[in-house]
Order: sequence, then structure tokens, then C-alpha cells
Amino acid sequence: MKKRWISGAIAIALATGGYFYLQIPAEDTSATQPTLTVEQGHIEKTAIAVGKIVPAHSVQIKSQLEGIVEEIYHQTGEQVEAGTALFKIRPNPTPQKLTQAVTDVMTSQARLDSAQQKYDNLAGLVKNNVIPKNYGDFIGARTEVRQAEADLRQKKQNLDLIQSGESTVGKAKLSSTIYAPITGTVLNVLVEVGEPIISTESNQAATVMMSMANMDNIIFKGSVSEHDAAQLSPGMAANLTLAPYPEVSVEAHLNKVAVQSEKLNAVNGQATNGNFDNGFQIEIDKILFPESLRVRSGFSATAKITLKSVTDVPTIPERALQFDGESPSVLIPDESEAGFRVQPVKLGLSDGINVEVIEGLTEGEAILDASMMGAPNA
Repeated sequence: MKKRWISGAIAIALATGGYFYLQIPAEDTSATQPTLTVEQGHIEKTAIAVGKIVPAHSVQIKSQLEGIVEEIYHQTGEQVEAGTALFKIRPNPTPQKLTQAVTDVMTSQARLDSAQQKYDNLAGLVKNNVIPKNYGDFIGARTEVRQAEADLRQKKQNLDLIQSGESTVGKAKLSSTIYAPITGTVLNVLVEVGEPIISTESNQAATVMMSMANMDNIIFKGSVSEHDAAQLSPGMAANLTLAPYPEVSVEAHLNKVAVQSEKLNAVNGQATNGNFDNGFQIEIDKILFPESLRVRSGFSATAKITLKSVTDVPTIPERALQFDGESPSVLIPDESEAGFRVQPVKLGLSDGINVEVIEGLTEGEAILDASMMGAPNA
């Protein structure tokens, strides 16, 4: 009796399980296949350049007079107009130079006195009609006086410059004050009051005292690889991203591409370990900085230059592609036993992530994500 009861319970359980099994529809295997949709999109092929933001025009301030920095009239960041005084230099001649300058003045004065005496003697003879006015020695003596006067003037001007830094030559006034050659911003001041400086007339490199630039005209300078340089031409659109403002993209245009390349990782002109990368310098201008953006010279920046672009075209992710040799195709889900069919496609522009589909697919069509399902190449 007990065995019959157990057997009946098992039979009822199996019948119930079978009923529910038959009532549940078979799982749609196609629903488990990862799919993508052909979407309308925008594809850009770009070149990347790395560089920095710099003024288009900058100058270095140097002194034509050797001496000591006596006054500094403007500091870093100040805006100055052309002709504004920047530095006052106090001459600091060596004892030898000062002695030589004083000696030159005395020598020139003695030469002038001698020439003047000779001229006065001959002038007296002309006045007494002893010799004519066109007498050769008289004309020569007058010339010697003028030459001696000019020489003395020059020696005195040189002594004035050595002693005080100020002198006058004709209508021109020579001064130890250095004036701004352009209107712009002081980028940096590289000397201190009391510091000795080397002039541009020295055999040594002249001391750079200050750098100035017009910050209203800012450009990007950087380099691109030789592969990108081959496709660049002035006028191409570009977008800049500054290191301090990574969230801001600034519109600009390519201005120059270097004709001569540079070896980016070369040392003293020689490639290291036999490897090198030919880099081509570029300039980007017409940069439309937002007014709220505070830009400083030397900011690191990355430029993205648009080589080609297409808009409102069918696009798919590159990971969905299958290749038979060089022929691309995609997998389209269907009701076949394999669950998909192979569809050849013709591709257009690619940005490395998405690719334009020229033929073979239409917008909104579903395709399989072959990278997720591990489908074999067709």
C-alpha cells in the first residue's frame, strides 16, 4: 500500500513537470546574440600634434652699453607701449678703458691745437697778402683743423658714454636708457638691479635682460609625424586642447607646415640606437580663445587637425567587421540554422573606432557584434 502511494506521487510530479515544460516557449537563441545597429553619424580622420602656445612675435631685450643695471622700470606681466623706458644702465668701464678714453681726448686736443696754430699762421700770411687764398698749404691746414675738430668731438662723445652713459651725436641723443622696441607684454625679467651685463658690442654673448611679446597674437607651435605631414596643407581646420583646460576645445586653423623635418629623438643630430622619428614642425593660428580663458605663453597643448570628414552617413563600429582577405563583411541575423548570414560591405572613411559604410547596409539595420560572439571569419 505504501509503495503504491509513493509511486503515485512520483507519477503526479513527473506529469506536472512535463506540463509546465511544454507550456514554456523555447528560448529564442537569436535574442542572446549581441547585435549592433547601423547609425547615422559623423566620421573624422585627424592628425595629432603636440606642442605649446606661444606668441607669434616676441623679442629679447639686450643692451648696447656694457655696465650695471641701475633701474628696472617694468616687471613681468606688465603691458608697455613701444618707446617706454625699460632699464637704466650705469656704465662700469674698466680702469684701462677709462684711461684710454681720457688719453684719446687729450691726444685729439693736442692735435687740434697744433693744426689750429698752423692754420692761424697761414691765415695771417693770407691776410697780409703774402700768399693767396688758394695756396695749397693754407687749404690743407684748414682741412686739418676740421678733421682734428671732428676727431676731438668723437673722442669726447666716447668719453661721455663711458663715464655717464649719455651723449649727443648731431641731432641724435645717445642714452644708457633702454626703451621698448614693440608694444606688448613683459614675459620675464632676467636681470636684477646691480647686476653687471654684457653688451651687444662684446665678443661674448650679450646678456638677455627681458623678453617681450604681443600677447594679442597667440599661435600654436608643435610637430606631427611624417605620415600625418604628408596629408597636411595650410588652411585645414584644427581644434586645440590646452593642458590647464582639458575640457575646453578651441577652434583654429593650420597656418604652416615645415618643409624640412627634424629627428625628434635625435641627440646632437644623431639618431639614438639607430631609431628615429621624423617630426615636421607646424604652426596653427586664428585661435578663437574664449574670453573667460586665461592664456599664458608656454602652455602645453594638443592640436587635432581634421584631414577628412563626412557627415550624416551610415556608420558601424569597426569591431563588427569580418574580413576574407581584404574584403570586409558583416553578419546579419536571420532564421537560418547558423543564425546569421554574411553581408559584404564597401567601406569609406574611418576614425579607428567607427567606419563609414558606403554600400551593403542601410541606416537602422541590425548586425551582429562579431567581437562579442566570437563568430568565425566568413
